[in-house]
Amino acid sequence: MKTTNFDLTLDICTEDGSRTRFHQPDERIAGKLLRQLVSPRLFNPPLLTLASEHSVSAIPTRTIDMILAHTASPPPLPLPSGWVDAEEVTDEALLDLAALEALAAEENRSVMLAEIHTLGDWMIRLKLETIVPATIQEKRQHWSHMLDLPAVPFHLRTGGIGAINAANIVRVTVCPPIDGIGETALAADLMQSIRS
Repeated sequence: MKTTNFDLTLDICTEDGSRTRFHQPDERIAGKLLRQLVSPRLFNPPLLTLASEHSVSAIPTRTIDMILAHTASPPPLPLPSGWVDAEEVTDEALLDLAALEALAAEENRSVMLAEIHTLGDWMIRLKLETIVPATIQEKRQHWSHMLDLPAVPFHLRTGGIGAINAANIVRVTVCPPIDGIGETALAADLMQSIRS
């Protein structure tokens, strides 16, 4: 009889730049914790409370930038309608963007790379995939809706899931740019300069 050891390591990355690590070897408790982590309302309660037989920790959710749950058995992501996947990628993905776009097009998908920065100076790069939108307006809505979520879910490159507290995002850079956004952004910057 072959047994597998279940393991869950949870990293809480906060706005002060600190990382707190929790470990849960019990498969039943870890499964319950993972189901709670995929909730779109993860950052809504005032406190995130983690308990074990040894202690209880409470962290104000407004101070949490990102949660990373490292496990070999991640649950499905709660992605918005039209989204196919959100996955952590390495720096090399930027170099292979043309290949990623070609592969996505073969599967009737649209792909974009996003570099997300948070208050605590945490940075993560994600490959975001949607179904191919019919119009430019739909494409813009797909991408902007992702940042309207209270928690931005994604798969970890090394196995597991993560969630970014959208309220603590300070900057997002996307590649390739969405058609027409550059003209709008330049106009907004120009208006801001005129008002100053």
